Amino acid sequence: MIDPTKSLSYNITIQCSLDGFCFVLYDIEENKIIDIELYQTSDSGDESIIMDALERAIFKKGLYEKHFHSVRFIAGNRFNTLVPEELFDEQHLEAHLLFNHRLPQGHTVKSEILPSLKAVNVYALSTQQEARVRKLWGNVQITHRSTVFLNAILKEDPYEEKTNVYVNVNSRSFDLAIVTEGKLVFFNNFKFDSKDDFVYYLMFVLKQQQLPAQDIPVYFTGLITGNSEILKLCERYIKKIRFIRPDGSVNVDMALNGTPFQYYYLPYKSLS
Repeated sequence: MIDPTKSLSYNITIQCSLDGFCFVLYDIEENKIIDIELYQTSDSGDESIIMDALERAIFKKGLYEKHFHSVRFIAGNRFNTLVPEELFDEQHLEAHLLFNHRLPQGHTVKSEILPSLKAVNVYALSTQQEARVRKLWGNVQITHRSTVFLNAILKEDPYEEKTNVYVNVNSRSFDLAIVTEGKLVFFNNFKFDSKDDFVYYLMFVLKQQQLPAQDIPVYFTGLITGNSEILKLCERYIKKIRFIRPDGSVNVDMALNGTPFQYYYLPYKSLS
């Protein structure tokens, strides 16, 4: 149960995209996630609508304008690129990003180091969104979805197989990473409009990487369930389909067990 008077004992982690948001509230004293909030909309493209919905959700829980022990905001856009440390130049952030993306208006370019990859993640962040988040929480730490995803899978890669594939499903895109013997060998984000698009891109990458779909384990997380149409189509071609499971480093209140773990995987991993 949420106790607004204990907000300084809570960590809040928010994952936000143009399609919605997810946040988890973590009680430090109990080492437990005590609340999960999910919001999705079919009207994508207007971040102000998402931020308004986020503020309303926090207000309803009695946590608006409350101070937390820590606040982490995970930006869920597609505008990022990985740059090897030896090639990274802080003075040319935009040039790094423009190599793969067209920089949207009203965005600033940021970077964060991924020590396990010896690389830097360069990404774009909405200036308006950042201003609203920092107005709500002065102590907020901002990161990018791909940073959390890559750090998480590299940390928990099971080494059961020489190579493992990881897929993080978002509303209209998915992150795809391939890890071989604990090292990242491929990472990209793919936009899709249908289940056929999804499977086409996934199978195309497996083929290009010379990975046999019938033998390679593919771990799914994000906005997907076992009975989704996407997964049913994937099962025609991929034999070893799995879901990433919680590692037990953070407990979850029993009342929240109805929420599929994969929905809040990234906020969960950012707490551990």
